[in-house]
Amino acid sequence: MLLVLSLIVTFRYQAIKEAERYEMNNILSVVKKNIEQNLKNNYATLITLALSIDDSGQPKNFEEIAESLVSSYKNIDAVQLVPDGIIKMTYPLKGNEAATGLDILNNPLHRKAALKAIKSKAIYFSGPVELKQGGLGVVGRLPIFKKGKFWGFSAVIIRFNNFIKSTGIDTFGENNYYFQLSKVNPLTKKTEFFLSNKTDFSKKYYKTVDIPEGDWKLYIISKKENHFFDLLPISTIGFLLSLLCGLFIYTLLKRPSELQNLIEVQTKKLTKSEFLFKSIFENAGLGIFHTNTITGKFIDANDKICQLLGYTLEEIKEMDYISITHPVDIQQDLDYMEKLKNGEIKQFSMEKRYFHKNGDIIWVSITVSPLWEKNETPNHHIAIVEDISARKEAQDALLESKQKIKDLIDSIDGIVWEGDSIEPGITYISKKSEAILGYTPEEWTSDEMFWRNIIHPEDRDWVIEYSTNAAKYRKPFDQEYRMITKNGNTVWVRDLVSIYTVDEERIRYRGILIDITKSKQFEIDLNNSLKLVTEQNKRLLNFSHIVSHNLRSHTSNIQSLISLIEMSEDEKEQNELLGLLKSVSETLNKTMENLNEVVSIQTDINPIIEKLNLNKYITKTQEILHSQITKNNVIINNTITDDVHIQFNPAYLESVLLNFISNAIRYRHPERVPEIKLSYYTEDNYQILEIKDNGIGIDLKKNGKKLFGLYKTFTKNPESRGIGLFITKNQIDALNGKIEVESNLNEGTTFKIYFSHATKENLHH
Repeated sequence: MLLVLSLIVTFRYQAIKEAERYEMNNILSVVKKNIEQNLKNNYATLITLALSIDDSGQPKNFEEIAESLVSSYKNIDAVQLVPDGIIKMTYPLKGNEAATGLDILNNPLHRKAALKAIKSKAIYFSGPVELKQGGLGVVGRLPIFKKGKFWGFSAVIIRFNNFIKSTGIDTFGENNYYFQLSKVNPLTKKTEFFLSNKTDFSKKYYKTVDIPEGDWKLYIISKKENHFFDLLPISTIGFLLSLLCGLFIYTLLKRPSELQNLIEVQTKKLTKSEFLFKSIFENAGLGIFHTNTITGKFIDANDKICQLLGYTLEEIKEMDYISITHPVDIQQDLDYMEKLKNGEIKQFSMEKRYFHKNGDIIWVSITVSPLWEKNETPNHHIAIVEDISARKEAQDALLESKQKIKDLIDSIDGIVWEGDSIEPGITYISKKSEAILGYTPEEWTSDEMFWRNIIHPEDRDWVIEYSTNAAKYRKPFDQEYRMITKNGNTVWVRDLVSIYTVDEERIRYRGILIDITKSKQFEIDLNNSLKLVTEQNKRLLNFSHIVSHNLRSHTSNIQSLISLIEMSEDEKEQNELLGLLKSVSETLNKTMENLNEVVSIQTDINPIIEKLNLNKYITKTQEILHSQITKNNVIINNTITDDVHIQFNPAYLESVLLNFISNAIRYRHPERVPEIKLSYYTEDNYQILEIKDNGIGIDLKKNGKKLFGLYKTFTKNPESRGIGLFITKNQIDALNGKIEVESNLNEGTTFKIYFSHATKENLHH
């Protein structure tokens, strides 16, 4: 019996240690999750602050954003922007004035942590450290890079007391455990402990976890020196049973008269054993129900159960487990009980909800074991109950925090996304994608090539190459490109991408796609307007020079002639001078007509554009110039087919053809038969009419820049006025066309007239 007792005590000791280890691990895990969740809330705060800084490095709406963040996350005491490592902006400023102007990159307490954040390009939490504004605190910093260069930090400050309070350490293990938090001091290289009760616990039983975000170690330490008192009841009972067994054997060998004495002794000992069992039942750390399996009514319950539910023992004995179970959990409980009674399972555990006497809901974990032997009719069972309400609240808080982060991401005016180097494609994308591009998050994540496929074909190759190179060197990048929406439209986006190193083999991408279509269109319209205004200014300046020069010449001549007339006394001389004055006046009138024609071309904002048959107008021009063509034996070789049409103004086309063909006749070579060749072809966005002659040619090196100037002539031909090419050039320019010329002296000239394919709407625009 003593040997069996030893085995039982050994197993009991192992069970107690395992239960203690399991409980410590659970508590440590919950506290760690609380810390991690706290830090994740800070991640959202830091990223939101970083996104408030525009491309020029200027913060936007810092006070408004900071106030919203501090009010949303109650555990945060202050937020900061730290350009170039110097604290410039703090919210709230009151109480934190002393920190303003602190250069953390040159401060021994903060430098190492700040450099570590810059090197890793990720959020890093330093501390607990003595804050410049007083007190102990934890500081989280996110390095910010703009256009590949370090800008500074966004930072959050959490008072150490608030940080510890948010972890939930104060609510766990008040009787059996205590916590400790440590970190290696970057200056002294020694481990420092920050929580109360800093006595040496190296010889005690403890568990620890690492918190890499701040290089901390979190410890949970058992207050128990040993488990002597936990093992005392079963050891005592076992020893008594062994002694009773020995006495029983001894008694069998005694006289019957001694049997009665032994019975009395055994009765006393059994009474004492029953008392010990009752003590264990009443003082257990977990709640215990003794229940009638058939009726479901409670037979007995310990004090822990009474404290948990708020009922007295007498009230509990009048109840059954169905009456205190939440309606949602009843069916699952009944299903398990049915399987237990049928022998399908040996015991079961589940999480369920009980109703407290005051109406509150309590989450518990129960383990139910039968008290009947195999093949016996089910009668009684026992249920061990553990209160897990605090753990459930922590889980609910974690889910709520995750939902807040998701809502914050969905509220950003851009598409937030995440990718992974191990898993190709997009692993997460916010719902904003559906509003901006029309694609659901499921469409993005179901196809690893989805992002590549919806990039505009003209941008796809360079965007992929640029992104791949940036990822190769693990550098954040910022690029603008076009994407195709679900309905086929084109949207300009700006892609801001940060790269986070998970380990040597794995990196994670996080970015935000911002719709910049309106700003891009504004930029294009602005450039077009600038180009148009510049061109109009050039024309206006050129025209002003022409008007100034020509009118000044005529008015000067008129003034001189009037002076001569006034000075002359000879009537014949006066008549001659009046004749000259009339000639100059007629020339001035002709000049004004020419200038008026130029003005009408340049001020005709919306010239009539029609689809014109080119050969029809060429034939009409030949009819007008018939006498000149016949007189000079001109050969016209027209290779243009009758189906060629161009978009142009009818009057302008007549003027263009008449000027170029008449010039080819006028400047014919005297030693050979004049020949004019007309041909047509297309190139890019232009329809090209080519007019080639074998005339006297033009010295382009000498006169090329003045070729289309007003009143510029290059021959002694008396018919040359220097107005035709100028007007023709203005007519073609007005309709987005252009003219190119090739010529050699004594060989001939080729004019290429480029007609634009553009529509009326584009021309007007």
